[in-house]
Amino acid sequence: MKILIVGAGLGGLAAACCFARDGHHVFDKRDKLSPKGSGLMIRPGASRILQSWGLGDAIEQVADTCLPFSIRDLKTGRDKIRALPASLTRYPDWGIHRPILQDIFYQHAIQAGAEINFSSIVEDFSDELDRRPSLQLRGGKTTSGDLILIADGIRSRLRAKVLFDISAGSSIDPKISDSVFYGVTVPQRELESDNDAALLLQQVEPCVWAGNERFVVGRKPRKSEFWSGLFGLNHDDGQASMWNEDGDIVFLRQHFEGICPPLSAVLKLATKCDRWKIAQMPNLPRWTSKTGRTILLGDSAHAMEPNAAQGLSQIIEDIGVLQTLILSSPLLDIAIITRSWENIRKPRVERIKSYAAWNTQMFLGNKDRVAPHPKYPDADWDSIKDIKPNSTANFTSPAFFKWAHEYDAVEQTYKYLEQTNKAIPRL
Repeated sequence: MKILIVGAGLGGLAAACCFARDGHHVFDKRDKLSPKGSGLMIRPGASRILQSWGLGDAIEQVADTCLPFSIRDLKTGRDKIRALPASLTRYPDWGIHRPILQDIFYQHAIQAGAEINFSSIVEDFSDELDRRPSLQLRGGKTTSGDLILIADGIRSRLRAKVLFDISAGSSIDPKISDSVFYGVTVPQRELESDNDAALLLQQVEPCVWAGNERFVVGRKPRKSEFWSGLFGLNHDDGQASMWNEDGDIVFLRQHFEGICPPLSAVLKLATKCDRWKIAQMPNLPRWTSKTGRTILLGDSAHAMEPNAAQGLSQIIEDIGVLQTLILSSPLLDIAIITRSWENIRKPRVERIKSYAAWNTQMFLGNKDRVAPHPKYPDADWDSIKDIKPNSTANFTSPAFFKWAHEYDAVEQTYKYLEQTNKAIPRL
């Protein structure tokens, strides 16, 4: 099966890593990989998939194994919610710098046989039943395959065509929130020069400093010599662009006055910041074309707010499920495979997306805007191994935590196949 991938972001590169052995092609309009980006989390459900692809050792060398987030008060710096025990999950919860992970994906995909084409603008695609799906590139070139993965991000230009028959009656555009993130990175040597800022060198686990209409997410990676933080602010900055690398550091300092001394010191040391608006996709009616041979992958289908640190992990789960379906059911029509993929993935992703939006409101102190959830009986977090995962439980409960983090996407795929009588023996 020949797969065509549109977009060489993390989602497109991850797909190339997974499917590269068949010589799949990736097309990206940029002339090279973007070196920009800040910290990412790879949740246990995704790290188990990456390990199965043979990427575990490469990631382990540069990533930190982290505890779940702790939450502190933005003004005082005091703990509000302690970090949970590291033994709660069987697979690592990795923290890694985005450009580093991007390079790992790229190198692995190339070595495995993927063809990554930069400066290749996909202007259109064709997906008619009487012929193979194909991409039309600027300049007139056309390339065909068996399956097209649209992984060109939240601002996808091709999403409307995939959903051409429903786009007139439903919103298929990203929903921009009231929150803006400002990314700040400060070298370790500069932190060491300030007594207050130096305290952040001890913050190697992810931490949220929650406040009123503003919050900070940050940590000092153990294997890197810098502190990286995201300063979230609930305001309309009046800018149309989703992201730019030239944020206003003076503005940021002014709007984060009165915060705890270590974070205040970081803003004084920082000389620049980038900014981007937080957005998410609405719950689309479907992620597949009418023929089922073109699918929206990752952020083009289900971009979510970043405050569950699950966006990348859900993309990796998407790819892991698709790979399992293709390998386990090679005789099935590709449309049946992609519809099955959508049926497996949509409920989980949409629940995680709600969790991410809920977290944003909690971090901003907007308790009245946080949707209520059923109370789940208290449980001992240290004994989570005996807790049954529950996707509908309260977002703060051990049962929901276990479902969100310990989810085995491949195992769930096999269960789906068995329930729908589409399975062949496991690989």
